[in-house]
Amino acid sequence: MITRISEIIHDWTGWCPNGHTMNTRKRSNADFCIRASNPQVHSSGPSGTNGADMPWGGKYEHTQRGTLLIGAVSAAIIVILATTYLFGIEWVAIIVLGMMVFLLAIMSTLTASVGDDTVRIRFGPIGLIHKSWPISEIVSVTTVTNQWIYGWGIRWTPHGPLYNISGSHAVEILMYSGKKVRIGTDEPEALKTAIEKARAELKNPSRETGHP
Repeated sequence: MITRISEIIHDWTGWCPNGHTMNTRKRSNADFCIRASNPQVHSSGPSGTNGADMPWGGKYEHTQRGTLLIGAVSAAIIVILATTYLFGIEWVAIIVLGMMVFLLAIMSTLTASVGDDTVRIRFGPIGLIHKSWPISEIVSVTTVTNQWIYGWGIRWTPHGPLYNISGSHAVEILMYSGKKVRIGTDEPEALKTAIEKARAELKNPSRETGHP
């Protein structure tokens, strides 16, 4: 029973092969999704790229898992379920179990995406916590390394708010207002390139349409 439950937890938090999903657009601007299992996609580079570290058509989406958080919370859930199975149901244990499952649902992953005019992030499979920034308001984007004391989750740093689920790598976005924001990612170069390409296309739309 415990093994089966752990498999369910793994399947739930890892719904996409390799944790990656790529979105792109046709020329008609109709969205469609390409997953790693799609036989038409052959990529030897990072997820969200065409194998040469260049995002597909400038449109990008990547999901990073909070491996440590998922492991710790899943272990706690298994312990609670095992204790309940052996010694009977305790309401306190059920409440804690519900809190653990809810934590996985809202904070186990961080998805960063770049569209035609917006950079978006969302935490967890259900996307209850999310944020977006218009590309037209972005001045520049750089790759950075966060100090370990900044931690994970949603944090306030000397460089502005940080949205991070795992690791120390991030991209720092500077807005025309002077505000900065950092987005944690295990693909900083790919995310940076996608944002820069989206900025370039927004300033020069003729490149996208093919007009001189």
